[in-house]
Amino acid sequence: MFESKRHIRIDAEEWVEDPEDGQVDVVVTFPDATKWISNFYTPKCIESMRRDYALKGHCLNGAYWCASSPVIIVDRITRGRIEQVIDELIAKGEFRYVFEYFGSVDDRDFQRSDYPEDFFDSTSQIDPSFVTYHANLLMQMLDQSGEDVRESVLQDILDYYQRKNNLGGVK
Repeated sequence: MFESKRHIRIDAEEWVEDPEDGQVDVVVTFPDATKWISNFYTPKCIESMRRDYALKGHCLNGAYWCASSPVIIVDRITRGRIEQVIDELIAKGEFRYVFEYFGSVDDRDFQRSDYPEDFFDSTSQIDPSFVTYHANLLMQMLDQSGEDVRESVLQDILDYYQRKNNLGGVK
């Protein structure tokens, strides 16, 4: 599903003072122009947050902590370690379980990220099994929703196909 050719953007990479006590957001882009995000934390960072929550009375006084997107716990926050983890996850077919789809590359991404020349492949497409999996989840959710929601989603999908056909294709 995921190929080894990838571009890694580590947000706030330069702000990490202690590699063993840090957290960064990591966005991985593939030649099909898809982006994937996960948060990397060290155990020491999580423990620091838990103690802070206990002092401030958050999250049942530090009894729990949760992240807004997938989390990967690493021994240290360095580009080298993050690249090793990502490469192993790709090689073992586990990447999709700890990274969340984050949309496709847009103009802002080109400004923020230094993509190598000829990185993107216009013939490359997102893995059909990933799309099918999420389409099945959507159908299950639609089964649990009202008719108005089902009609709205159907209209959005029909509008998408109409735009795609009128514009000659959308990536």
